[in-house]
Amino acid sequence: MRLHEHSVRTLVNELEAKSVSAREVVLHFLARIDRYNPSLGAVVATNPELSLRLAAEVDERRAQGRYLRPLAGIPFAVKDLEDCTGFPTTMGSALHKGSGPAAQDSLLVERLRQQGAIPIAKTNTPEFGWKGTTENMVFPPTRNPWDNERTSGGSSGGTAAGVAAGLIPFGTASDGGGSIRIPAALCGVFGLKTSTGRVPVRGPMPPNWWDLATAGPLARSVTDTAWLYDFCLGPHIDDQRSLPKPESDWGLEVMEESNRPRIGITHDFGYWKTDRAIVEAIDRCASALEGEGFQVVEVPALLESAPTIIWMKLAGAYQARTLGPLVDTPEFDLLDPGLQEMVRRYLSMSARDFITALDDAWRISSQFFAALEDVDLLIGPVTAGLAPRIGEPGLINGEETIDWISYTTLANLTRTPAAAIRVGFGAGGLPLAVQVMGKRFSEIEVLRLARFIESVFGVAVPPAFAD
Repeated sequence: MRLHEHSVRTLVNELEAKSVSAREVVLHFLARIDRYNPSLGAVVATNPELSLRLAAEVDERRAQGRYLRPLAGIPFAVKDLEDCTGFPTTMGSALHKGSGPAAQDSLLVERLRQQGAIPIAKTNTPEFGWKGTTENMVFPPTRNPWDNERTSGGSSGGTAAGVAAGLIPFGTASDGGGSIRIPAALCGVFGLKTSTGRVPVRGPMPPNWWDLATAGPLARSVTDTAWLYDFCLGPHIDDQRSLPKPESDWGLEVMEESNRPRIGITHDFGYWKTDRAIVEAIDRCASALEGEGFQVVEVPALLESAPTIIWMKLAGAYQARTLGPLVDTPEFDLLDPGLQEMVRRYLSMSARDFITALDDAWRISSQFFAALEDVDLLIGPVTAGLAPRIGEPGLINGEETIDWISYTTLANLTRTPAAAIRVGFGAGGLPLAVQVMGKRFSEIEVLRLARFIESVFGVAVPPAFAD
């Protein structure tokens, strides 16, 4: 069986038709994890006993003709920043190495499990999700399925690599500065960061990066992702940012093709430089859209300076708030040296400086939307450079730079939806992607355009691995 090549919706149909059992589906993906994960490093924990028990319950209910939820029997993985009962939550940190199973699901995991989805794995992440490559001091690095010498991106690199490699049909991911879109782009899957508040969180403790981050499902295709989001949306009383559930289902709305939005194109957002291969991919995407009747215009310089500086102040303040109490303790020495440096740098940040950074984010948002006044959606790069080799700096046109991931923080500062969608493969078989950005709360428009792009360039089938 090649169940790993099927879409989530196809797996659902096969389960409902009883052409395959939930046990067979779970065993198939657990076997792929056992076989291929040692060289990929996407998965950091499994619990086969729990997963197979849940699958058996689904099969029994189906055999009895009892009601089943839409995702009944579909395996999924959970990013290791989120709790999932039966699995440890390590957060890529030596501080939590050897932790016992979580006592409660995160709200996102709970909503997926309520629809019958079966957790089978936890996926790798950089320590506390702090950087754009999935490397930490607890687990091996997560490698790109298309070239295992290169990074999968981060911080949802484990989920993106696992989905791209066919180890899991879908998984959870989160994005506080590009952590869904960067690995989705590098691994050739689809990733959507929603407007802040679409997917809520819960609990007595405020979430980390709570003004910047949002979470959701990550899958290979646009249509699967849109459908999966329908099970995750809607408010929660704990989350003061949470939004009402949309009036219509994204899984249905994404198929609508009644209009052709006006598309803006940028190669660099006005403040940086982009690798030639990515520029060419953007131009191919624009040409394809023009050929199908879309009006495509190049937008003027969007921003005068990089928003990354402002984003770093906010992200640094959140990290200092969370990890600052550990400074000058033995536990602090267990942290990634880069994370230590970030915490120390922002530990003394004043309240006034933090509020000023929020004010700057407001101004950037206003400037960004003003520049998009005459277009409906924007297409640009996800990353400025291609996936670097594990442990090496990023490259733009062969030049080393730490700013190869400088384009994703804008959507986090503006709280707007943005997606990464594959537009083919480049040199060495590495995926190439574009970023589709919308105005606040325009997820349907972003999804529709991404689905159209996907119809042109296709959904990547998991690569064939040598056994």
